[in-house]
Amino acid sequence: MHPLVLCGDVTVSELATIGDLKAVSFPQFRDTRGVLVPLELAKWIPFKIARFFWVFNVPTGQMRGAHAHKLCNQYLICAFGLVHVDVHDGFSERTIALAAGQALHVPPGLFTAERYETSNSILMVFCDRPYEPEDYLNDRDTFLTYRRSKNQQR
Repeated sequence: MHPLVLCGDVTVSELATIGDLKAVSFPQFRDTRGVLVPLELAKWIPFKIARFFWVFNVPTGQMRGAHAHKLCNQYLICAFGLVHVDVHDGFSERTIALAAGQALHVPPGLFTAERYETSNSILMVFCDRPYEPEDYLNDRDTFLTYRRSKNQQR
């Protein structure tokens, strides 16, 4: 867990880097009837959930997301198919593949874009904040300016 620092009038976590990210795989129970993936939310998701949504029916190769959050934590779970998560921390970039039954915690301050590698992919997203338009950094230049300003405050 990152120590808390005061940024302007809002308390936020120290900004994460791509090195902080680690995909996790949930246990899967397979038999002739299919696959069961149990998920105990409090055990796996490291924050209290305020919002949940899912994305599906995205054409193969298309991108979604392409933004960062100032305050919102997200927990991405690939429920079906394959999704590549492109992550940028202002200095380095990395792609993390999520197959069905895998997840990734994305802390605030990381720019992500999700590329749907199969047309039947389903991505579920759990957030610790309600939808707040002012929390979004919707383009790379705005994101890079934000990251630089937070690094200079240290």
